[in-house]
Amino acid sequence: MAFRVILPLLCFFAVASCATLSEDACRGGDWTNIGFRDGAEGRSFDFVEKHAKACAEFGIAPDVKSWSSGRTKGLALYCTPERAYSEGREGNRLRPVCEGYDQRPLEHANIRGLNYHDLTQDILGAENRLSEISSLLAALPDGDPARAGLVSERTRLRMQILRLRSRRTAYL
Repeated sequence: MAFRVILPLLCFFAVASCATLSEDACRGGDWTNIGFRDGAEGRSFDFVEKHAKACAEFGIAPDVKSWSSGRTKGLALYCTPERAYSEGREGNRLRPVCEGYDQRPLEHANIRGLNYHDLTQDILGAENRLSEISSLLAALPDGDPARAGLVSERTRLRMQILRLRSRRTAYL
């Protein structure tokens, strides 16, 4: 019984999540602004095909010329060193949509952001292990010989975190 209810819901959400635009957005037809948002998000030119597919079920086709014009203006926001760095800090490589822009500062900024992200992940991993060690130490009796190894690892991890944080400042 539950399967008959859940399966259609899963199918609905799977299809709904594929749609790039709502019916209102398709009918509103503000293709310049839609393109601008897509450009600002670094979406490739072929992304308009997803909009076309989403709007086709409502009998609407995108205005590709207006969308493209908006996208070009939006790319001016995406193809900046600041955005490239921000993408890197989130763990993302800059999408290859910045033709016509000076690639060197974009790549450099993106790599700085990626390095910052990687060091942050290393710090988080070490902090998680520190938390695990604290739990283990709390559970062990004072005279347990395993405590010495855990205390030693905790000290090593604290030093490692300080070094990683210091290295990370180079990528701010």
